[in-house]
Amino acid sequence: MQGARMQDWDDLRFFLAVVRAGSAVGAARALGVNQTTIARRISQLEERAGAVLFDRQREGYRLREAALPLVAVAEAAEVQAQAFADLAGALGRGIDRIRITSNETLANSVIAPAVQAFRVQHPDVRIELLTGERLLDLTRGEADVALRVVARPQQDVGLVARRVALAAWGAYCSRDYARFHGAPRTPEDLAAHDVLTLDHPSGSHLARLGPRVRSHECRETLNDLCIAARAGLGVVSLPCLLGYTQSDLELCFVQEEPLDPVWLIFHERLRGAPQVRALLDEIAGQASRVRPLLLRGEAGGPARDALSEKM
Repeated sequence: MQGARMQDWDDLRFFLAVVRAGSAVGAARALGVNQTTIARRISQLEERAGAVLFDRQREGYRLREAALPLVAVAEAAEVQAQAFADLAGALGRGIDRIRITSNETLANSVIAPAVQAFRVQHPDVRIELLTGERLLDLTRGEADVALRVVARPQQDVGLVARRVALAAWGAYCSRDYARFHGAPRTPEDLAAHDVLTLDHPSGSHLARLGPRVRSHECRETLNDLCIAARAGLGVVSLPCLLGYTQSDLELCFVQEEPLDPVWLIFHERLRGAPQVRALLDEIAGQASRVRPLLLRGEAGGPARDALSEKM
């Protein structure tokens, strides 16, 4: 860059903020500085680079096409800067907080028992549980550890993923529904029933199993499906682990497909922290213990998956 080089991470931090916000106002808000500082820092960066990186438009800053490759380089530097900061901080204080993200079903059945066991040995480590369907970004520090049901984790720089289980789906109905209408025991039996599924690749598979279904509806959330089943509106498709917790629902049959992988994901920068390793071992161990629930919707029974796959 005309004999000069980027001075420090701050240059890239301002660059990424403008790229992501698309304006000096948005970047200033994200970084907690004023708009004039953003404009000045971008101008200084372009001067050192010897090239104009952004087109200034009325609606904001637009990154020039020739500068697009710089985004990936800056994001990689962002990951490394965060890793350096985390490791440097850990040298002085050790790991005193770990943030775990997962959906509510896995949090209840896997994360909570694992954390309880972990806390016996590490009472000084504060655990934050972040439950919900939104996938938090581990590379940006939104969480430290994730337990997720996804076909394949995104291969972000610095993330390590270990497959710890497989999760099956099952057909469920209320006990009253089974008493009055009968419970389907095979996919072929669905022709005599109303079927409700999740608007989701795995969650909608039940409707494709039978040659015909009397009717088919999609619902927005798993909670919606549980409520519909309790109301006797038909047969619903639920993850077996969730269905097992619904005492007023009856398992009609376990679907042979899909089998969704369950991944334990963490940032590579935490690999050497003994507290994190201990927590990961507890989570993996609990996932192994509930495998029959994940696969069959019942306690006990053979497990069908082979593990220890790494990304």
